Amino acid sequence: MEECLHQIDDGVKQITQSFKELQQMGKDGDENFIWHESNVQTWVSAALTDAAACVDGILGDMINESEKAMIQARILKVKQLASNSLALFTRFTTRYRASHGINVP
Repeated sequence: MEECLHQIDDGVKQITQSFKELQQMGKDGDENFIWHESNVQTWVSAALTDAAACVDGILGDMINESEKAMIQARILKVKQLASNSLALFTRFTTRYRASHGINVP
């Protein structure tokens, strides 16, 4: 269970860093857009990986089944929200790059 809490803490830090990167993205203009885009995608993807690792980790822990089911359901919601956010972000950045003539190397 302790490992799961560590994974969740890492995921929160990665999502927080993604928000900071999004704020910077708006300030830097187009010249660093791809750099910021890549950072956000990396950190949100890492948060998804951490959530999956947490679910995998609690499957073997010695906690009762109702607690395990509750934790898994909440982590699944987090994974779904992060996945949807990443999909929306990717859609936005693809359109933004196309409309501003930003080419991915």
